[in-house]
Amino acid sequence: MDRKLSFSGSKVARRILFSFVLAALIPIAILGVLSFQQVKQQLQEQTAKALQRGCKDYAYGLVSRLLFAENSLRLAALKIHKSNKDDKPVALAGEQWLQGQFTGLAVLRADGQPSALSRDNAAIPTLTAEELAQILVGKTLIKPVSGQRLEDNRLWMAINLVENSPKAGILMAELKPDLLWNSETIDPNNLLWVMAADSVRMLFALEQNFDPSPELRAQVAQANSGRFSWQKADEAYLGAYWKLPVATLFFGPDLIIVQSQPESLAFAAIRQFSMIYPPVILLAVLIVVYLSSRLIVKYLTPLERLKLGTHRVAEGDLECRVTIDSHDEFEELADSFNEMTRRLRSQFDILATMAEIDRHILSALNAEDIIDTALNRLPSILFCDLISIAAVNPDIGIANDIRVRRRGQNSEILAEPVILNQQDVADLRAMQNGALEIANDDEQMSEYLQVFGVSGAWRYLVVPVHVNGALASIICLGYQAPKRIPPESRNAAISFGDRIAVALSNAAWEEKLYQHAHYDSLTGLPNRLVLHDRLGQEIARARRDDAQLAVFFMDLDRFKNVNDSLGHSAGDELLRQVAGIFLNCVRATDLVVRLGGDEFVIVIGELHTQHNPAAFVSAVAEKILSALKQPVTVAGLPMTVTTSIGIALFPDDADNVPDLLKNADAAMYHAKSEGRANFRFYSPELNAAALENIKLEQELRGAIGRNELLVFYQPKVDWDGRIVGAEALIRWRHTELGMISPAKFIPLAEQTSLIVDISDWVLEQTCLWVNACHAQGLGPLRISVNLSAVDFKHPELVEKIAAVLNRTAVDPKFIELELTESVAIGDIKACIERMHHLKALGLTLSMDDFGTGFSSLSYLKELPLDVLKIDQSFVRQLENDDSSTAIVRAILALADGLGMETIAEGVETAAQLELLKQHHCGLFQGYLFSRPVPNDEFLSLLQADALKRGAKQPAISSS
Repeated sequence: MDRKLSFSGSKVARRILFSFVLAALIPIAILGVLSFQQVKQQLQEQTAKALQRGCKDYAYGLVSRLLFAENSLRLAALKIHKSNKDDKPVALAGEQWLQGQFTGLAVLRADGQPSALSRDNAAIPTLTAEELAQILVGKTLIKPVSGQRLEDNRLWMAINLVENSPKAGILMAELKPDLLWNSETIDPNNLLWVMAADSVRMLFALEQNFDPSPELRAQVAQANSGRFSWQKADEAYLGAYWKLPVATLFFGPDLIIVQSQPESLAFAAIRQFSMIYPPVILLAVLIVVYLSSRLIVKYLTPLERLKLGTHRVAEGDLECRVTIDSHDEFEELADSFNEMTRRLRSQFDILATMAEIDRHILSALNAEDIIDTALNRLPSILFCDLISIAAVNPDIGIANDIRVRRRGQNSEILAEPVILNQQDVADLRAMQNGALEIANDDEQMSEYLQVFGVSGAWRYLVVPVHVNGALASIICLGYQAPKRIPPESRNAAISFGDRIAVALSNAAWEEKLYQHAHYDSLTGLPNRLVLHDRLGQEIARARRDDAQLAVFFMDLDRFKNVNDSLGHSAGDELLRQVAGIFLNCVRATDLVVRLGGDEFVIVIGELHTQHNPAAFVSAVAEKILSALKQPVTVAGLPMTVTTSIGIALFPDDADNVPDLLKNADAAMYHAKSEGRANFRFYSPELNAAALENIKLEQELRGAIGRNELLVFYQPKVDWDGRIVGAEALIRWRHTELGMISPAKFIPLAEQTSLIVDISDWVLEQTCLWVNACHAQGLGPLRISVNLSAVDFKHPELVEKIAAVLNRTAVDPKFIELELTESVAIGDIKACIERMHHLKALGLTLSMDDFGTGFSSLSYLKELPLDVLKIDQSFVRQLENDDSSTAIVRAILALADGLGMETIAEGVETAAQLELLKQHHCGLFQGYLFSRPVPNDEFLSLLQADALKRGAKQPAISSS
């Protein structure tokens, strides 16, 4: 497989050659560009400095010439003055040195009329008042005078004719331009011009008819010195200027000296550089091309051989080999290529056989055919000497229905099941997408491997098959020494295990597809499809049973702000937590659905089991709103979310699925329009349930006056069953409706604030009853009275309770106030302060329903509580829920650590009592001991308890 490398046919060779050339060309080009820029910048800097230096030198020469002209003019003034004194005629016209300095002279006499003293005298310029004043005080005047053309511009100089004698007149002279400007020292390649700084008008230019633009004049007049670039016709120039401070020596405008040079002259060295550099680059590229070609030919020849080998493999020739003897990485690559072709041959054989097995799996009607296919086909492709497949029951650790096939033999079914080691079962359960490699002398899986009855040295590969996450069967491959287990056999066995799992779990796959289609992937809640199906069923059931159902349509308030501020991942986390809150607020039989976005729907059925369906629905809505008031942590930040709830009832508001959802949605928007964080029923008018609530509220307002409210007492007992206290519970015996459940009227009382008056009445009745018990010798007893969050937050709570205690003269140590965790929500400092005021009255404080709220444990240690009351929801599940047991144990340990008493409510069985005692609960309350009873019946219980204990009086527990 030898072939000469051709650059024309090798893309890699061309690419490498191009890369080498580019690698050499880029730095050379960059270096050239940088050098060009650097040289250009330096030449520009040097030219600018030279021009600026030329401006200064010319300015110094101009100053010298002006000073010389001033001296000459003063000398002329002395001669004129002397001639006047001697009455001799002025003979200055013949002075050659004077003729060389000035074009003409003029004297302004006292009458203001000038007289010409020189034959070249020109028009005498008019002097301004300011200029006359400066001359009179002894200043030398420099006055530019503009002509029709640039060549006609002149510069005049004026002084006092007699120094310190202004009345003698003024001597003026026109300076000769050729002598004044003296441009012979200027480089003829440069442009020179002089401007007046105040008026930026041209005074002199080396080039005739030269007139720079006003913008250029304004630019050079802005500073004392500087540099600039400008364009003249089609040629670029570099320029510099320097301002001559004439005003420091004479009275007149400062002069700006400007010199400019063509860039073509300044950058002549650049052109030479540009002519030399390209041949240098070309030579470097040719050298790189030559060296690169030699290197490419040397190293790409092995690559060409590998390429030919790859083409042959692509054509199906898996027997080809590539030989490279270079003693480097190319030789290693050739060896790897040859090993790859060998494995490919093996893999193709495995894939072909696996495809046949897949066809059998897809066409098989039962698992028996699939297993028979595996037993018949796998040994030949996995090169094993033994194969077995067995079903496994992981719960009892038994492998049964063991099918075995040895090389050259038919498959057989072992009659006896095998009891597996529990550790082996645990290892197989924990192994996902893997396999165990075991020797026959290992202890692992020894019970199973012994049933094969083989001798000698063997190695086994055991592949667990999981269906729906549970261990269902095992596949075992046996290899007799000196054979080793090939890597491809291990992978193929695992792949076949997956095929078996797929074949055995069609139902599981269908269930998973159903989950994807019918449940929300984010929250796990049912989706819109389930809602329509389930709601249709609920409507049909409610129609059959002549019952009601409620549909809650809920939308989180301002949810978009969470996504916008914290990101969509935080929004998703909030939706998951809210979904959990909704599930906790409804019954297990109710349906909670996520429609999409932040919209949820709850379907509450079986309302016919409720005495007041509308009140029950309202209570559920209130429960949801209350639960959402508790802060949740999203993206590490505490956050409170609210929702608006719209409620539609079947059949009052609609009798079909679309209308119910539509009406609930409309009610939800009505709730949003009324301030959010509330709920509204669909009907704009008061429905029957709302009317009933109003009537019930009116009846409740007069219940105390009609003596319809009663106080029942439920005993609290200690470990010995002695009654050591009780809880006072409100009951309502309506004259027409009979006994009304507290679950029905207490929420209504809290909503309407009637609970405040009711709580005051219950507290007073309890205090009077405690006094009555003590008067009969039954006591001392501590009676607990419930205090709602509405009561606790009343501004006059402490004063009202103190008044009741004073009015009834009861000993406060026998009164216990039961608070809920909700009182600690909000201003925790105010809560603690109010509780201390209640403690100061001598009262005992307990936390009711502990563990069901959301108060922080960090606040609990600061609350001045005496008793923790374990909620009955945990007590009822003690026998069958490890989580409830753990929570109860934690609450008891917490109370013990904080030095608080503990009471468990809702104790209904002896087993619950025993578990609570094992965890050292102090007191107990529940139906196991007594239901809530009227005061006379409770007195009977106290008397019976006293007789049972040998007339020993009950006492307050100090546990």
